[in-house]
Amino acid sequence: MPKDINDLRRDRKAAADRMQETADQITAIEGAEGDLDEGALAQATGAFEAAQGDFAKADAAVKRAEHVEAANAAAASGGDDSQPVATGGHADTSPQSPARPRNTALLGVGAALMVGALAATRGDATRAADRLDAAGHSELSASLRRSDDAAGGITIPQAQSSELIEMLKPRVAVMRAGARVIPMPAGELRHARQNSSANASYTAELQDIPTSEQTFGNRDMTFKKLTAMVPVSNSLLRHSSIAMAQLVRDDMIDVMALRRDLAFTRGDGLNNTPTGIVNWVPAAHNFGARAKDPATVEATLRGMVSRVDSANVGMVNSGWVMHPSAKHFLASLREPSSGVKLFPSIEINDTLLGYPIYTTSQLPTNLGDAGDEAEIIFGDFNQVMIGDTMDITIATSTEASYVASNGTVRHAFQRDETLMRAISEHDLAPRHDEALALARGQGWSL
Repeated sequence: MPKDINDLRRDRKAAADRMQETADQITAIEGAEGDLDEGALAQATGAFEAAQGDFAKADAAVKRAEHVEAANAAAASGGDDSQPVATGGHADTSPQSPARPRNTALLGVGAALMVGALAATRGDATRAADRLDAAGHSELSASLRRSDDAAGGITIPQAQSSELIEMLKPRVAVMRAGARVIPMPAGELRHARQNSSANASYTAELQDIPTSEQTFGNRDMTFKKLTAMVPVSNSLLRHSSIAMAQLVRDDMIDVMALRRDLAFTRGDGLNNTPTGIVNWVPAAHNFGARAKDPATVEATLRGMVSRVDSANVGMVNSGWVMHPSAKHFLASLREPSSGVKLFPSIEINDTLLGYPIYTTSQLPTNLGDAGDEAEIIFGDFNQVMIGDTMDITIATSTEASYVASNGTVRHAFQRDETLMRAISEHDLAPRHDEALALARGQGWSL
């Protein structure tokens, strides 16, 4: 079985230790009183040269493995295959080969390698860049040297941060449903919403044509800061490997995705949090609490679709967002007289009334006085805008304490961990509130 990069590094370290040990023996023999022991010196010198040869061989193997990892990390960012290749001083203008898909398993690895290097060097960007360079990640090293260093930490360059943000999409229901992510580089985004449209009318010959105007309002989005704490073992950070980067990346994505999912669906807009979809629904599109009998359920769901469809919002990326338990309740619902399933398409192709279903455990199923109401959202998510700085800022500490998910206070220094704080900034707002509808089903869950 071939050795991985960590095995090769251990071999190199062992050879270096043998070099040190035999070098110390040579020094002791040469410094001994009396006549020089030529035999012992020759034996020690031979052992040193053998260890030196083993080190050179192991070092070359490590560097080859590191170059392979660097190539894999670069491939994860999907190079531009359309660039002409210089041949003999002239650009190659021959037809280009088709673009190759990115290795999705390595998506976001570049950013995670930067994070790992920053954590291993206690947030020192220069030393982190040197560490990446030594590991064969020269492109990442160059990007990190150009990054911003502010009081809040080091900003991971946008090219790498964008990959992490892209990975959030399948884990955040609103993003998965088709909400648009747009850059907010200045910290605030203002876009117009149409309050009323112009009118057309029939007129008699030679009669003045009545005029009308569209009226517009503003919809502002400003940064809402999301922070995440991720503790990482220092033993892991001692290696700049792809496996380390993938683990760090997955931890960051997990904690940030869960919080975004909650904020984008149910955020109340208070205490510097985004206002989620549930709280943007206009009163006329809020169906309130509804009973669980099949007739009421079907009338409610069709009414939600009708209310949005009648608002002339386009129905470009329309769909449902609900708790998995609510989806299974609807899938099991049957017509009372015939026993036929009311919504068979849920099990066939994961759609309801012709529109796709996106599930999230962040929507509750225990609302209402009886604790059994489940929220269900319908909307044209093409009308939902997520403003994002497209940057992630990283700060590290080996001394800080943190509260674990079970409420236990832990100390990074005592546990030989490095605590990473990741900050991203974003906000959410619909272009048209009428693109959304909400219902709370009483007992609509299993």
